[in-house]
Amino acid sequence: PAPAAPPAPAGQWGPPAGAPAPVSPKDLRQAPVQGGPPSPAAPAPGSGKVNLDKGRVSLQKNQTVSLVKGGRPLLGSVRMGLGWEPAFRGKNIDLDASVIAYGPDRKKIDNCFFGKLMILGGAIQHSGDNLTGEGAGDDEAITVHLGGVPPEVTGLVFVVNSFSGQKFSDVAKAYCRLLDAQTGEELVRFDLTHGEPRTGVLMAKLIRQYSGEWEMTAMGEFVDARTVRGMVKPAGQAL
Repeated sequence: PAPAAPPAPAGQWGPPAGAPAPVSPKDLRQAPVQGGPPSPAAPAPGSGKVNLDKGRVSLQKNQTVSLVKGGRPLLGSVRMGLGWEPAFRGKNIDLDASVIAYGPDRKKIDNCFFGKLMILGGAIQHSGDNLTGEGAGDDEAITVHLGGVPPEVTGLVFVVNSFSGQKFSDVAKAYCRLLDAQTGEELVRFDLTHGEPRTGVLMAKLIRQYSGEWEMTAMGEFVDARTVRGMVKPAGQAL
């Protein structure tokens, strides 16, 4: 009988016998439902970051999107819209949206909220306070002129607080969404799937990369704080 062929050197032709077959990144992506509009682009499990090339991105908690389109960083103006509805009909929810700016050492540089509607020389502007949460659309919005943010600011954390002490378990449909401030096009959306009986939530963060581009990460971390001042420490720790 002919002698058996010698085994191939390990690693030359693929995984050793018995090893699980490698999974293609394409296998991890969910195909759009036939007959309907394609779903928003979303990071596949374990696939790392996505960019804005495929349109609106829907983030899950702790997922990240690079604010890059067509290979170019998005350095125009963006608007972070934050919205919520009362979980129980006839009950007003007075929440406050704010953004805290940090330096590379995680030290607070400034914060923008209903009591301080403009910071960093106008690079960040707040729409003003909404006392009820009623009505469709964003309840409060914060506009960020990315190209005008001073270089010492490396991180922005967007937070929502219940100044009146109501808990997020009384809130329905809390979300944040990032829009192109010029066109109004929605770029990124993050929906909070449930609220905890606490008075503050870290919604999302924008981090400036060494390359100059910005990345947005969905957070959804609840804390016990009723004012933006009480959010400074937990938000800094979460950067």
